[in-house]
Amino acid sequence: MKNVIIFFIIILFFSCKKGTNNSISAKERNNQAKILNTEDSLRSIYMSGKNIFSGDSILAIKNYFDHLTENKGYLILKKQNESYQKHYANFINIDTPQSHSTQLNFKFEKQFLSNEKKYRIVLYTLIDNKKKDSIEFYRNVNDLKYEPSNYTCLSYLDFKNKKIWQIKYFSSPINKSVGYILYEKNKVMANGKIEKDSLYYLDESLDVEMEKNNLYY
Repeated sequence: MKNVIIFFIIILFFSCKKGTNNSISAKERNNQAKILNTEDSLRSIYMSGKNIFSGDSILAIKNYFDHLTENKGYLILKKQNESYQKHYANFINIDTPQSHSTQLNFKFEKQFLSNEKKYRIVLYTLIDNKKKDSIEFYRNVNDLKYEPSNYTCLSYLDFKNKKIWQIKYFSSPINKSVGYILYEKNKVMANGKIEKDSLYYLDESLDVEMEKNNLYY
């Protein structure tokens, strides 16, 4: 009798273990399905023949601006600007794919200012394909009348969190110096409007110089 009881206990133990394994396998399959769905969503964005350069994500890193105030600031920004020039040299205007969860999407537009060498990239927000707001996303001017002779605006669009990071500055290739105008973060609202989120740095005297040189957007 005792042996019979032990036998049934053993059978019960393995039955429970098998059920647990089946449950775990089911959870794993569900998780894998979620991952595949996410990858499919990303693939629909990046495999549609569209190369969308949304800026250098380094702009959004904590303490980014603190590193620029050191002696290496000029070289860091020069390298970043060269990357933007490379991406936007042969840029074709493009709309970003619309999100499945919102009517909001974006449009990057290249606008020529005087000739094919002078341009800016403007980022538009759209609701149902209608423009709602815009911001100058990238611009590089290298022929200002006085030193510092260069003006640059670099931006980064965080698609997921709907944030736009920006840094604007004057620079001089002669003495490799930088005059920082501002460093800020903007947020894109559900209605498409772009609003100030955080202003981390502003030099009001250089902000005035922007107006003197007709650099305002």
